[in-house]
Amino acid sequence: LGKYGIKTLDSSDYNCVGGYVNNDDSYDYKRAHRFNYHNGPEWLWLTGYYIRAKLYWSKQQNDQNILKQTIKHCKKLLTQLMDLFYSNDWKGLPELTNADGNICPDSCTAQAWSAATLSEAFYDLHYLQI
Repeated sequence: LGKYGIKTLDSSDYNCVGGYVNNDDSYDYKRAHRFNYHNGPEWLWLTGYYIRAKLYWSKQQNDQNILKQTIKHCKKLLTQLMDLFYSNDWKGLPELTNADGNICPDSCTAQAWSAATLSEAFYDLHYLQI
């Protein structure tokens, strides 16, 4: 898990390149010709599913302490994502970010499914707390 999204490769992986650059036509086989599109950047749409899974499985534990900790963790992530959402000129969430949540200039700045999975996570959190 990165700052906003799910990393496509662990940072320790030899092939991980956390900065995606669309127009790199060099001979660097790890990044040239868009090779690292799935080898390092952090994808935001997966974060919604991550949050939903954390909430679901923590509830299955039947342990209020685990559930409280999970809700706190998920609220922190959702707050970070909403801060990113409102700071975006398009009032949306990007397709992906570079390593550590750095903005990727070659990413779509307002990706529908990034916002959609976040909406589903908010829905699950709301009904879990009722």
